[in-house]
Amino acid sequence: MKSKKAFMLAAAMAATSFVSAFALAEQYPHLAEQAAPPALKQALKAAGNVQATQASAALKQQLLKGAQLKKPVFAAKAKADSVVEDHITPAPVTQVKKADARQAAAVQAALVPGCETTLAVNQLYTVNGVQTGNLLCYHFNLPKKARVNALLVGQTAGTDMSLTLFQDDGQGNPIPLGTSNNPGTGDESLSGVLPAGDYYWFMEANAAVAESSFQFGVAVDANIDAFEPNDTADTAFKLPDTLNYISGNADSLNDVDYFDFTAVRGQSVGIALTADAASGSTRNKWILERFDGNQWVVVDTTVKSTSIPSPGVGGVVKVRVRPNPGDAWSATGKYNLSFGSNPRVNSPDVKGESNVLRIPYSASDVGYGYMTTQAYRDLTWTMGLSDSTGAPLVGLHPIVYLDQHINPNTGNIVYKPYVGTTNSSGLATGTINVGTCSGDFQTTFVDYAQGYNNTWRTDFNYGVWRMEVLEYPGIGVGGDNTQFVSFGHLCKQTLLSSTKS
Repeated sequence: MKSKKAFMLAAAMAATSFVSAFALAEQYPHLAEQAAPPALKQALKAAGNVQATQASAALKQQLLKGAQLKKPVFAAKAKADSVVEDHITPAPVTQVKKADARQAAAVQAALVPGCETTLAVNQLYTVNGVQTGNLLCYHFNLPKKARVNALLVGQTAGTDMSLTLFQDDGQGNPIPLGTSNNPGTGDESLSGVLPAGDYYWFMEANAAVAESSFQFGVAVDANIDAFEPNDTADTAFKLPDTLNYISGNADSLNDVDYFDFTAVRGQSVGIALTADAASGSTRNKWILERFDGNQWVVVDTTVKSTSIPSPGVGGVVKVRVRPNPGDAWSATGKYNLSFGSNPRVNSPDVKGESNVLRIPYSASDVGYGYMTTQAYRDLTWTMGLSDSTGAPLVGLHPIVYLDQHINPNTGNIVYKPYVGTTNSSGLATGTINVGTCSGDFQTTFVDYAQGYNNTWRTDFNYGVWRMEVLEYPGIGVGGDNTQFVSFGHLCKQTLLSSTKS
């Protein structure tokens, strides 16, 4: 018999965000000062000259005051529920269009005074005629969360500019997100991940000469996952106490995603990485690594999952995912990371009606073997999931894959999935109506009941089933060694004769 899965389950990924009760000064992300890659500067489109509009000295004082209040920490991160990834549609990439005059007018009333000029992202603007002490301010908008790199480059000899990026707190207070102030004509660059909102370049001429000029802009990449920024061990995304199922991507070949999980009960921790085939990705395109306390260790790509059996109560397990530099990188490629409480399957079961007249072993072999599970119209199923301490795992998705009628001519298996969700007790249940059938096979057997020998003829179909857990590979019923459990769909049973024994 050929074993072929012709149906793959698709479910929607949803990540729930929250804002912690941080102080006002700690609600804003920090942008890092770092050199911009030459390719990034070249990627920005030349947008021509922009007028050197002057900001007020009062705005500079507000920025200085905001810098004293704000600590350089990252914003509170979204907590990920145990959720299911969308395996069908790659995450859309926002195409940011250049702002026109009407767009600028629509937002002008809400902009910081002196910063009313709205400019487009992914453009490189030129400012001429800068004088020492000039304060320049311009606005741009992010329609969705994105990785940004704000640049100030191409300073002519004798020019020394500084660059600050800031956001209005909604109450007229400019909050600086980072400042780059390299000496002389050195490039200024600020990078990081920002949520959707309105932002501002603020540039000060520390020194200038006649005909001083420079260029500035911001590169925006919206092709990021819900867990950014988590590009360093210090900014690792801290996952909640459950089995987490994470959809991630890499916005560049150098993007590294860090995740931490705390075993609050000392439970075993499970780790598994799979690729999202629908996005054109394969497992070999990704490298999964675990921190063993001293160094990062690569997890073997040939194993479906790995576990840390005893991290201790409150023990923290650290993993990271990065693109494989030996394989082609794709901006749309995605991975699925299962990370958290190692799931334990409890009492999985699929069964037919209790009053069904089962075909005995001696009469059921039609070339496929004995039919372990038999049903007339309805199958009921159940599966429990807990961690290694017995705590229930809530909101996970057990799946029954069923082919109730294998084509007897080809033997191909075409599974249909039936999905459940574990409740507060960690239990998922369901009923599958298999309907009526005519029967590819027929058999005759004798059933002994209440002192009679009853001869029955039964028409039936042959099928198979298996059980899996969407969020974690390799667990359930059925696998590499025994792929499935046999199923008999009883279509019609006819009593041929009955004699007293």
